[in-house]
Order: sequence, then C-alpha cells, then structure tokens
Amino acid sequence: MAKTRKSAVQIRFEILEYMFFNAKPSLRTVIWRKSTNLSYDDFLKHLLFLEERKLVKETADGYSSLTEEGRRLYIELRKSLPSIL
Repeated sequence: MAKTRKSAVQIRFEILEYMFFNAKPSLRTVIWRKSTNLSYDDFLKHLLFLEERKLVKETADGYSSLTEEGRRLYIELRKSLPSIL
C-alpha cells in the first residue's frame, strides 16, 4: 500500500499538538524529532510559517514554545477536526 502524503495543515497541526502537550520551551531539533518525520529543512519551513502567524515564538537561544494564540488555535482545531475528517 502506498503511503499518502500529509497535507501542510496536518503537519502544522502535529507540530502544534506536540508543543501544546509539551508546554515547556523546547529546542527546534527536539520538536522536529518528536512531532514529524519530515526532513529538518521541510520542518523549518512549517515552523517558520507558524512563527510568522504568531502561533509559535522562539527565544534567542533556539527554544520554541506556543503563544497564547497558538494554544487557542490548537484547541479550536482539535474541536473541529473530528467533524471534518
């Protein structure tokens, strides 16, 4: 059986989900290894997308965490996704 590719929305949701349940700031490499199976470069593109939308914030020392808006959006997505899928 062929593997289906995940959409950008699914990938970003999985990143948000990992960060939601692991609330303390984490290094990008830890988030990458624990939340996706993407190449690191592809992961960074999705993380940058989330940062640009103020859903994730990054400190100067490379640690990332969810913003309040990111937490709110994750909760809303979690509520609505079962009805869509």
